[in-house]
Amino acid sequence: MSNQDTVNEEEKYPLHLYFIGLFTIITITLIILRIFLHFFVISEWIQDTKDIDFYILIEGMDNGLVDFYNTIGITHWPPYYLYFWYFIFYPIYIIPYNTIIGIYIWDVFRLVLTIIVVKESPKIFKNKKDLLIFYLMCIIGFSIDGYYNNVNFLILFLLFYSYVYFERDKKWVAGILFTLATFKVTALLFLPVLLIARKIKWKDLLYYLVPFFIICIPYIIFPNYFLQMFHNWFHSDEEIQGLLILDSIIWKALQPSHLMFIGLLLLIFLENLKNEDRKNLYRIIIVSIISIYYIYLTTIVFIIPVVLR
Repeated sequence: MSNQDTVNEEEKYPLHLYFIGLFTIITITLIILRIFLHFFVISEWIQDTKDIDFYILIEGMDNGLVDFYNTIGITHWPPYYLYFWYFIFYPIYIIPYNTIIGIYIWDVFRLVLTIIVVKESPKIFKNKKDLLIFYLMCIIGFSIDGYYNNVNFLILFLLFYSYVYFERDKKWVAGILFTLATFKVTALLFLPVLLIARKIKWKDLLYYLVPFFIICIPYIIFPNYFLQMFHNWFHSDEEIQGLLILDSIIWKALQPSHLMFIGLLLLIFLENLKNEDRKNLYRIIIVSIISIYYIYLTTIVFIIPVVLR
């Protein structure tokens, strides 16, 4: 095949289209699995874990805003999102039969927002190797996020467009989108990555920290509310144990489903490196570290404890 044929093939079938197809197949497969589990029991573990995070989110909403950080019966993990998640998730919560209808809307929402990010990312990021790594990390994160029906796709979407709007010099919009993504505090990693990549200057932090400070004012007015959330952050689940003391705690912040937005942070960092040799070195080192850690995290901290229970 000639070089011209290769170029034409890439233009006709760009890389991101293949991954959009994979995201769609994964979503349909997980929906079919859910319907199948309604009628048949494949395994007790699958029966207990499929869509569990969505049910946890719904039950957490049942507590109401005032008691947002109280424990819930469905899990040993106490709620630890920032309070404004209550308002973000509220439209899904008020849907009639939210655990029947709402869960499918959440599936579609995940697919649509992820497709938007994947479709738009080649317009913002140009290096095909880095985009491929990003797409692969998204596939892993998306699959796990979809299985448990979690929220990491929303963080990916908000951080992606925060980056896009900063590029368009709409810095306050970028800061507001970033702030909305911080309902899970892991999203705060976005700022040091932007600084390290020299995408923003220290003075630009104003656009991000002012909206974040404003949205956190209730924690100042009600310090016990903040302390309750802070205490929940450091909850260690006895069912999830690793070799390190903090493994159970870190699991909340660095689950494999988080690879969706961690992949975006890596993409931003690599895209803004000018030296190609240094970029290749960092690419190998960082991807290796992430891969090794997540293999350890998944097997030692999660799979083995679950099997040995």
